Amino acid sequence: MVDKTLDALLAEKDDLGLLNVRPSGSKATSEAARVIQQFEEINHFIDRQGFAPGAGPAERKVPVNERSLQMRLKTYLRSAEWRRTLLPLDRHGLLAAAAEPARPEPSSLDEILSLDDDLLSAPAEEIYTFHHARPADIARPDKVSERKPCQDFDRFAALFDACAAELANGARKSMPFANEQDIRAGEFFVLNGITVFVAEVNDPHIRNRKRNARLRLVFENGTEGENLLRSLATELYKDPLGRRISEPAAGPLFNPASTTANAASPQERTMGCIYVVKSLSPLPEIRKLDGTLFKIGFTTGRFEERIAAAQDDPTFLLAPVHPVRTYDTINLNANKVENLLHRFFAKARLDLELKDRFGKPYRPREWFLLPIQVIERAITMLLDGSIVRYQYDFRSGEIVSTHGN
Repeated sequence: MVDKTLDALLAEKDDLGLLNVRPSGSKATSEAARVIQQFEEINHFIDRQGFAPGAGPAERKVPVNERSLQMRLKTYLRSAEWRRTLLPLDRHGLLAAAAEPARPEPSSLDEILSLDDDLLSAPAEEIYTFHHARPADIARPDKVSERKPCQDFDRFAALFDACAAELANGARKSMPFANEQDIRAGEFFVLNGITVFVAEVNDPHIRNRKRNARLRLVFENGTEGENLLRSLATELYKDPLGRRISEPAAGPLFNPASTTANAASPQERTMGCIYVVKSLSPLPEIRKLDGTLFKIGFTTGRFEERIAAAQDDPTFLLAPVHPVRTYDTINLNANKVENLLHRFFAKARLDLELKDRFGKPYRPREWFLLPIQVIERAITMLLDGSIVRYQYDFRSGEIVSTHGN
């Protein structure tokens, strides 16, 4: 076999096209293409705005993308090589001025900071604006609930005993927690294995169209705390065993020896206060019912505190109220008394739809169209236990016997 020289090999016919190699583009060519494209972006900007990047009215705020074009233009002006490349494309005369004299490379940090560099001397203000970071002054709760010993726990001990007994005999039922907006004073819940009694509902308000309030919670272990209604609901949802304890089934709820009084004797317990109030609302549909429209409610706290913020509470028709009657319940669960009165007068309940300050409709549930004398008689009959033999006749507006006499 005869070795062929390189010239002989190159002179042979290349049937496979192995020597047909296309030269690759140089790095310089691709760099020039990129610069030309970027310079065209500057031209397009001037076509749209009528001025060079960064050269608009002094009072305007230069956005980040415009500042980027401004810095590119300055780079091209300082480079004689790029000016020669871009001059045929310079339809706005941007490169006509001579390049700035070359500056020596800075030798210290002070020299770098003293340079007329847009990035260092005039940074875009947008880079200091936090869009997704959590602000330092984020709103924090004005009060953090901490449990403390309940100084008047003797007022509530009997309620916990009664609740446990009623659960045992089936009068009450334990059910999974639901309906977070329906947490009321006088109700029991089970949180982390401990029975909780809602003793007071204070500072009721509507936020984000959700009812909220500051609750006084009494725990069966003798402690108490102040939680927001929605915070309690959140904890009950998180607890796999969080429970709501139902109201007791209807039955003999009263002690015939029970009485009402302004103060209880040392052997008796004041369990709460049943109150009757009338509305001072300026709404025409409420004002025309003055004298026949009353709210029957209860509180385990001070009556004056319960109605202090009535104008902010939808249950008070978002208006101040005037006290009509109050009754201390001695050795008697005020919540049970209220529930029975509401059931007794159910046919006299106000049927009216109102709107809160957010425009959301609501229907009052504790307001009744009744003569005050009928309410007084019903409470007296309730306390002596005789009410179980009577019913309220809405047509006649009277309390009548269920036996026809």
